[in-house]
Amino acid sequence: MSGFTKEIIIRTLFELLNEKPLAKITVKDIVERCGVNRNTFYYHFRDISDVVESALLREVDNAFEHPVEVDSMLECLEVLVNLIGENKKAMLHIYCSVQRETFTSVLDKMCQYVIKQYIVHNFEEEIMEKEDMKVLMHFYKCVMIGVILDWMDHRMSYDLTEYAEKLRELYENTFEKTLEKVAGTKPAYLKIV
Repeated sequence: MSGFTKEIIIRTLFELLNEKPLAKITVKDIVERCGVNRNTFYYHFRDISDVVESALLREVDNAFEHPVEVDSMLECLEVLVNLIGENKKAMLHIYCSVQRETFTSVLDKMCQYVIKQYIVHNFEEEIMEKEDMKVLMHFYKCVMIGVILDWMDHRMSYDLTEYAEKLRELYENTFEKTLEKVAGTKPAYLKIV
């Protein structure tokens, strides 16, 4: 029952975040909406910031539970946009609040996960030195985070999926070509060309 109550509080917070900014949400708003008392709220969470952090970490856990199969680095970006887009307004309210650092930390974990899944799904493990792979993954993670944060800074005012498609046209197979160059391999080493 304890996990169920936590989940209700988290879901209620997201409902409220889809209606108004985080700074305008109180513990009273949450407990009245979900029908628990203040003591129950404080049994599970220290404060609203704690609920936000738990909610975002839950999103990471949910993402990790379902392995993704993507065929390009730009599809990785699309996966992340879809994860954020499920609660678009709530995520924007979190990002524009004092919880920005928590949001970016969770985004970092999600980016790392999606890129790793892409590598595992598409390339042979021995294609390059582990250290080189780490550097390359770090670079692409930073690029994705930068693109997503720019989108958030612009209050999601442009279609990021459309933007990702344009990037795909401009940078088609760049990641794969980089892997080939760094590994000094032939395309046959790739699972998918």
